[in-house]
Amino acid sequence: MACVAVNSLITTLELEFLQPHPRPILQQMELIPFNKDLIQSLHAKLGFLIQLFDEFRMDGVEAIKDLETKLRDVAFRVEDEIEHHVVHLYKEADDEMGQGDTEAKKTQHSHRLSHVLQQAIKDIDAIKEELEKVMMEYKHVIAVQGRETTLDDDVNPKSDDELVKMDGSSSSNHASHTDDIMVGKNNEFEIIRKMLIQHPSKQREVSIQGMGGIGKTTLARRVYEDPSIVSHFDKQIWVVVSQHHNKRQMLLDLVAGSKDNLKDSSDEDLALKLYQSLKGQRYLVVMDDVWSRESWNEVNSCFPDDINGSRVLLTTRVAEVATCIGSNNYFSHQMQFLDQSESWELFHKKACKSQGVEFDTIGRPIVEKCKGLPLAIVVVAGLFSKLNTLHEWKKTANALISSTSTSTLDDEECWTILSLSYSHLPHNLKACFLYLGVFPEDKVINANNLARLWAAEGLVKALKNESFEAVAKRYINELMDRNLILVSKRSSCGRKIKEFRVHDLLHAFCVREGHNQSLLHVVDESGCNFPQKGVRWIRIERVSFKDFDISALHSLSKHCRSIFHFALSPIDSIILEIFSLLRVLYVAEYLLPTPTDVHIHLRYLWISRQCDSCHSFFSNAWNLQTYRVFHDMGLRHLELPQLQYISCRKLYGSFPEPAHQNLQVISSLQASQCDQESLTKVPYLKRVGITIGNPNDCIKNIDCLQQLESLSLHFDSLSYGIRDMMAQIINNILLLKNIRKLRFDFMKSEWKAINVLSKLPRFEVLKLRYSKLGKKWEVPENVKFCHLICLKISHDNLKHWEVGADNFPKLERLFLNKCFKLREIPNSFAEIPTLNLIQLKRCRPSAVMSAKQIEAEQHDYGNENMVVIEIDTIEFRPLEDDSDEGEFDEDDSDEGEFDEDDSDEGEFDKDDSDEGNFDEDDSDEGEFLWEEQMVVVAVFAILVFEMVSGSQVLQLKIGIGYRLLYFCLVLQAWLLLGMNK
Repeated sequence: MACVAVNSLITTLELEFLQPHPRPILQQMELIPFNKDLIQSLHAKLGFLIQLFDEFRMDGVEAIKDLETKLRDVAFRVEDEIEHHVVHLYKEADDEMGQGDTEAKKTQHSHRLSHVLQQAIKDIDAIKEELEKVMMEYKHVIAVQGRETTLDDDVNPKSDDELVKMDGSSSSNHASHTDDIMVGKNNEFEIIRKMLIQHPSKQREVSIQGMGGIGKTTLARRVYEDPSIVSHFDKQIWVVVSQHHNKRQMLLDLVAGSKDNLKDSSDEDLALKLYQSLKGQRYLVVMDDVWSRESWNEVNSCFPDDINGSRVLLTTRVAEVATCIGSNNYFSHQMQFLDQSESWELFHKKACKSQGVEFDTIGRPIVEKCKGLPLAIVVVAGLFSKLNTLHEWKKTANALISSTSTSTLDDEECWTILSLSYSHLPHNLKACFLYLGVFPEDKVINANNLARLWAAEGLVKALKNESFEAVAKRYINELMDRNLILVSKRSSCGRKIKEFRVHDLLHAFCVREGHNQSLLHVVDESGCNFPQKGVRWIRIERVSFKDFDISALHSLSKHCRSIFHFALSPIDSIILEIFSLLRVLYVAEYLLPTPTDVHIHLRYLWISRQCDSCHSFFSNAWNLQTYRVFHDMGLRHLELPQLQYISCRKLYGSFPEPAHQNLQVISSLQASQCDQESLTKVPYLKRVGITIGNPNDCIKNIDCLQQLESLSLHFDSLSYGIRDMMAQIINNILLLKNIRKLRFDFMKSEWKAINVLSKLPRFEVLKLRYSKLGKKWEVPENVKFCHLICLKISHDNLKHWEVGADNFPKLERLFLNKCFKLREIPNSFAEIPTLNLIQLKRCRPSAVMSAKQIEAEQHDYGNENMVVIEIDTIEFRPLEDDSDEGEFDEDDSDEGEFDEDDSDEGEFDKDDSDEGNFDEDDSDEGEFLWEEQMVVVAVFAILVFEMVSGSQVLQLKIGIGYRLLYFCLVLQAWLLLGMNK
């Protein structure tokens, strides 16, 4: 509950007072030396206190919740006071312009800050004292309850999936028969059943993964009770582990079938008794609702491994649990959501209503709101089963559909399950998870962009040996492992989550919980229900500002830190000046109002449309970290020591002056800007995109960037002479020993140049787009791309490819896009053991067939993970086969921008921008050999122009041979165009 407030305050203390380069105005007023001890003390106490809350999570204890609320309010108050104080310093400096007694003002402001810090420390100490007292009382109660539990066999933990029982009866710890309805799970049922009794592997552990409420327990119970399972195993045991597992209780449940009196037995005696009872038996043990690896480790040794087909089946929300028990891909099943027909079938059965078409018409939109989550469907069905009239159905349906909670979150049982997943998160993950509510429902969220937002809000920060990006990546993976997000896209190498979504019910939970904690307010069409208290985050969507009372929105400005504008209407009616504490401005659509220089706390600026003269908007934003705009808005002359990310279509003029050692990403530079003096300013730059426009732009100084991991080179399609400079460019790249990812757009060279890149020691990803490298790529035996895991070739004139398996020993993913001339993929790819994906988009049928042959051979070798994805295979046209004039023309494309969707590295994220940068996957080229046609048509156009204009060039300087050649080209153009009609 207090996680967002405390993390945010800790980051503010670090940025304003504890960083090596604090604001000049704070240094001028000497606030930091005077209050240094108080600042450090408050910082330490906050960190310790939030860790204390995190280590002793005591769900349902009201005293703890009250203390968390107190801590939240204190943290919010203190941060407001500190940041308003900084704003006041700037306003005072502007108003007085050096007038007045400076020393007196220094003393006055230092004492004012001192008072804020002292009061904060006093309040924090009081909360800590109360917390320690509550913890002692809680531990005493738990100790007493623990002794009583061992004497009472009827007290058992409940699985999260069993919190909502299908039949309304109390749960049974021993998997007694129930009347649960299982819909749409027949295929999954058969998968698990075969894992348990038909697979010949000696693998003992099997897991079922999925988010809370998706039906893990129901599926496991059906398998457990199936006659074929019952007859196959000599002994079956079912135990519910739960979130707060208790080793002794688990052991008592596991040996519950024994007739011996075990209440006075020690844990060691119980473990031995369990082991002896299972020894020599073919057993099935179901451990339901496992939340941690510790709960598995505590009983793992009790299960004898006699290699006789015994199985242990676990259900879990956490992917880490499945990993730690050794459950590989073949023995770990991820639960799937129900489709629409299955969802309706489940609803219909549970609602027990067959009252006619009118009832069905009302019910179906409600079921759609549940988005295939069985738990939500059952809860909604239970609600509607209590309604008897058509009027009641309509009234309830309207309330549910119009509710921001997307249907079922008002139901206590469904809310309890979602709350359980949330409350089990560490405090840092709680804050990051709640933050997902700032995005609209069903929004595809870009992971790199989210990481920068988290950092700006103070929810994620770099650790001693880990960058904030690495921390954010770890958090996102943790949310995935806990089944709280749905991965929708991975990076090209497949190892990083690039985009994800949040299930509507979980998103609604984030919105509602954010509202309850005075964090988030969503401004929608209604324009009402504005909170009485201030909020930190404002999301604006689907609003027409013409008839909107903007004053209500302005009333939230005092505490607001972030504005997210997703509305399809201009934002110019908002007076941004009054949002003086604004740190995040995220404008996905339309223009900004005319800004003024008041946003000194801005840390993240994202504007997807052009805005003139906006540099004043952030000229004093000392802590700006992310600068993402449509066009450069005057960044060059600003001092921004915290700036880490610069992204815009083009940086004009000289190298930006704010560049410094913290800068890690620049999306777009001109090669002419890459002089040695400029590049030495950014020694820790990790990702950069550079446009090379002429032969003199040879990026010879790039070796200054020894920390560079990702480089994108875009060769201007209108430039000439680049081919002669490629050897030098490649040699410069070879000096970058940390480079992992390379992308070349419109590269003009030979495949030999690509072979040379194999010398890079950490080279993992290569992407080639619109390149002209020749028709034959031959990779000699001595050339080994030892670390390359992903190869992506798009719009290339490659026709023949000679390569051995040893040339790409670790390749995992191969992408071919619009490689029209490539007849086949070398069969040697079948011998690469790490290969798991070949994707072909708009390639020849023969190339697709060769890929499928490779897939078949890989499967024969035992690599069952290898798959081929075929997208829009083209119709083969013999005319193209041997034409030399069909090669890609460097002048063919006017798309000069980097491709955002193609970047794993985060420098050009498609989801971050609606700028219209060219994306190879969005191209609407509908005809085969489009480039070749355009080349011929272009020549034809020149010929016609010369003839029509009456030029004497054709008559005097072009011989009969050239005229015949022109005639043939014109004829071929007409033939090609005719074939495509």
